[in-house]
Amino acid sequence: MSLSTVNRKNSVKLLFGLTAALLAWRFWLLPNLGITLYVDEAQYWTWAQHLDWGYFSKPPGVAALIWLSTALFGDGLVGVKALSMLCYPLAAAACWAIARRLYDERVAFWSAIAVLTLPIFSWLGLFVSTDALLTLFWALALWAFLRALDSDSWGDWLLLGLVCGLGLLSKYTMAAWLGAAFLFLLAFHRPRLASAKPWLAVGLALLILSPNIVWNFTHDFPTLKHTADITLNRQSGGGLASLGEFWAAQWIAFGPVLGSVFVLLLVRVRESWRDDRTRLLLWFALPLWIVVSAQAMKSSANANWAAPAFAPAVIAAVAWLLQREKKKWLIGGLTINLLFVGLVFHWPQVIATVNPEKQAKLNPFKRAMGWDELGRQLKPVVQAHPNAVLVADNRTLLAHMLYELRDLKPAAASWNPSGIASDHYKLTTDLRPYLGKDALLITDTAPGADFAPRFARIEKLATLKAPLDATNSRDMDVYLLHDFKGY
Repeated sequence: MSLSTVNRKNSVKLLFGLTAALLAWRFWLLPNLGITLYVDEAQYWTWAQHLDWGYFSKPPGVAALIWLSTALFGDGLVGVKALSMLCYPLAAAACWAIARRLYDERVAFWSAIAVLTLPIFSWLGLFVSTDALLTLFWALALWAFLRALDSDSWGDWLLLGLVCGLGLLSKYTMAAWLGAAFLFLLAFHRPRLASAKPWLAVGLALLILSPNIVWNFTHDFPTLKHTADITLNRQSGGGLASLGEFWAAQWIAFGPVLGSVFVLLLVRVRESWRDDRTRLLLWFALPLWIVVSAQAMKSSANANWAAPAFAPAVIAAVAWLLQREKKKWLIGGLTINLLFVGLVFHWPQVIATVNPEKQAKLNPFKRAMGWDELGRQLKPVVQAHPNAVLVADNRTLLAHMLYELRDLKPAAASWNPSGIASDHYKLTTDLRPYLGKDALLITDTAPGADFAPRFARIEKLATLKAPLDATNSRDMDVYLLHDFKGY
């Protein structure tokens, strides 16, 4: 056995050990944060109770992931999140394979460590989101693409099509990867486009996506309309300030050392472009950042919208440092990232010690706090009115309470007298079949004027309060609405 083989095995063992330690940390942390699901996570959980080929705002990937995760680990907080949390270590493994193919074992090892400790992936790794599957399939697609370019075998091109199809079922943003790949072939491997193999890969990807396209067609394209609305029609914010905020968030999401190296790669773009490997990695990172930057200029953009682009970009940054024998800078940058992540993870405990009266205001997890307590308080009210349908006038309350009352499985509907399907629950629930029945309204505001004419009587039952700290609470009113008369 050669020395290089021994070193390779040792590095893989070390990588597995670090991955296991980081995962154990996150799995231990979750139940100790004092949180429940975020609203999007709760909504995705309700999707998973009724598997379909599409949903109002997303394709079905995240719902299928939660369905499988809860089937394996239960419907508790960790059970809902478990498989999503595993996506990022798997993406790190894909980046290891990419870096090993492009560079060597050393760059592969440190690239995987960088992905595992990157602030954005560490933060997203605590939650269920479409970014988890998208990031994984983005990295896997690049690995499969490199294999296909090297071997030109039907199997590798079909593998690429499979991965891209699954990526599209996770989030339509995967189309940006396909666009980048086409342009890359057009620019550097044009003869490949004369072969049927890459086109077969595209055909397979579209075939995998086709059930979602059919679903959209039969439901009047709600997902496509929603996607277009948030990307094309949103008018708030925008401008250079919004763009600056977005790129500042991207730098923080990299961490100071890797973020600065990536900026340097862009500043020295001619030098970067002369290196075939760096150019390829940037080719599959920059288009997504350009698209999201345009969105930030137009209105606003969340920091995670370009999350998959970090995977190839981090490899490029790590390789740049190692090629220049700046391993100390790399280790220092990874250490800073890990310390920063640890501070964010344990910030609630820090606040509780330093400023206990304002824990909620300063807590980065506060949007996921208090909902479980409201659910516990609401449960006996629902049990006391078993024939009443649970009604909410906003998506947030309905998503959270359906999850928190999952043992009761109450009949539920969104309040929607206009009939406009502006969210998932307005698309999939309908109060009209409950004509003549009572309803339990949960709301964080007083019932609007459109309620009184549609019920025989409105009776306030309770105001529920879930304390968040010494001075703040999450509140919800419960009303009994007698004898629904119809919209």
